[in-house]
Amino acid sequence: MASVVVAAPLAAHHGRGATYAKTDLSLKGTVKEVLWRNPHIAIFLDVKDNDGKVTTWAIEHSNISQLARLGYSRTTLRAGMEVTAVVNPGAKGEPIGLCQKIILADGKEIFLRDSLPEELQRGPRGVGKID
Repeated sequence: MASVVVAAPLAAHHGRGATYAKTDLSLKGTVKEVLWRNPHIAIFLDVKDNDGKVTTWAIEHSNISQLARLGYSRTTLRAGMEVTAVVNPGAKGEPIGLCQKIILADGKEIFLRDSLPEELQRGPRGVGKID
């Protein structure tokens, strides 16, 4: 089952319109793991529902080079941190998301997609484009 969740963001490298919804969703949870690797970093977030059931969301962001240029590193976001992730969720209801930003427990916002170069925010020629 984990390979299906992990594979979904990786398969979404080009033309994300069919993969992610156009709306934003806020997910409050605990960072389970951060994979700091290309082609995109992956954040795994454990989110509890109202009944206490935990769902692990697989959230993708940009590549490590772009995030490093913005001052982020593999220690910026670590397992065990309580955060709110604002994502474009999976279009078919699956627990995957395209990260728009992460809000830390102290309110600081990191990994803001809008702070990326324009071509990586939504992307030209369909790369990352949600429209």
